Amino acid sequence: MGFYEKMQKTSNRLLVSKGQAVVLKHTVVGEYVPGSGVETTVSTQYGTGAVVDWENQAIDGTIIRQGDRRLLLSALNTAGAALTAPAIEDTATVGGVTYTITQVKQTNPAGTVVLYDLNLRV
Repeated sequence: MGFYEKMQKTSNRLLVSKGQAVVLKHTVVGEYVPGSGVETTVSTQYGTGAVVDWENQAIDGTIIRQGDRRLLLSALNTAGAALTAPAIEDTATVGGVTYTITQVKQTNPAGTVVLYDLNLRV
């Protein structure tokens, strides 16, 4: 196991011990099918993360707005496998609140995702 894989596991261990459960949903809207309507596919992932407030200097009013929250999300799902990268417009449910993901950043040194840094908006 390389250095960054160890960092990924350490990050996951810390978020599991100090964070909370996160349910991620990705919705794909299909084409209109006569007689059936629009078919929608929803994929669900289960992970772990920590929701924190943004620092005041980070709130610029456009990308990050007042009331947005920051989610530090493990790169591993609850089964310990790699999480599929969240995307803008996916939803994240944390602590019973469902947020829309408006920004996705990765800490990804040398091709190993260690952590996802997400902006959440109600």
